[in-house]
Amino acid sequence: MRKRRVDWQKEIEKTERIRRRGLGYTVGGFLLAMFWMFGARQMGGELPVASMILSFIFIAFGILIFFVISARQKRKKNRDV
Repeated sequence: MRKRRVDWQKEIEKTERIRRRGLGYTVGGFLLAMFWMFGARQMGGELPVASMILSFIFIAFGILIFFVISARQKRKKNRDV
């Protein structure tokens, strides 16, 4: 079985794309979290039960987004192979 030659320039470009995408997700997540924190602060008042429920809703929404992105990347990876 012959080994394929590795195109290192192409591998470096793919790595950079992945790194930029990861940075974009990180920045987007941070901005979204800051937006939610600002919105919670603007709601005003002490609502411990409501804020706890809201936190669980946001955590569930974040997990849902994670699974959607993971499934999308898995489909894209299977399509490329």
